[in-house]
Amino acid sequence: MRIGVTGIFASGKGTVCRMFEDLGAEVIDTDLLAREIMEPGGDVLKQIALEFGAEFINEDGSLKRREFGAVVFRDAAMVGKLNSITHPGILKLVMERSSGRGIYVVNTPLLFESGFDSYMDVNIVVTALTDQVIERGIKRDNISGDEIRERLDHQIPLNEKIKLADYVIDNSGSMEHTKRQVIDIWKILSQDRKG
Repeated sequence: MRIGVTGIFASGKGTVCRMFEDLGAEVIDTDLLAREIMEPGGDVLKQIALEFGAEFINEDGSLKRREFGAVVFRDAAMVGKLNSITHPGILKLVMERSSGRGIYVVNTPLLFESGFDSYMDVNIVVTALTDQVIERGIKRDNISGDEIRERLDHQIPLNEKIKLADYVIDNSGSMEHTKRQVIDIWKILSQDRKG
């Protein structure tokens, strides 16, 4: 079973995925897969250099992530171009790594935007208040509130994601409150799998 987990930037997707992992799921993080496919010398990074310019590539062949992100996430067309380069490779790895008989939780910020939702058995949206996600993002990623707002502008609005979800987990309260919701969903999905 594949469970897609998404939400807006810094809503707590990783926290929710770790809770599912504690219950027995295997977590696949598409941000980590994106880094994997963007290893120096790989086809994806070569294509990024061709499309966006070699000035975003370090001497060792790695991506200048901060500079690249600061430019790309300001322009919807550039974000679309980047996604068209990276998403096929990421999806291929997701499908390969979730082909067993277990329960796989796929942590992906662009679940619906990428079309990955159609490859999942269940889709979950993690929510939090905008002020909370900005505060969390500033602390976690050491970026400005404006940079976070730019990233949010390139995602489907939260209320639209909620309409597309099979389940919604509210992560604006205590960890205990979030954990109770995760456990409730896990029980339902475990039963469905047995039945």
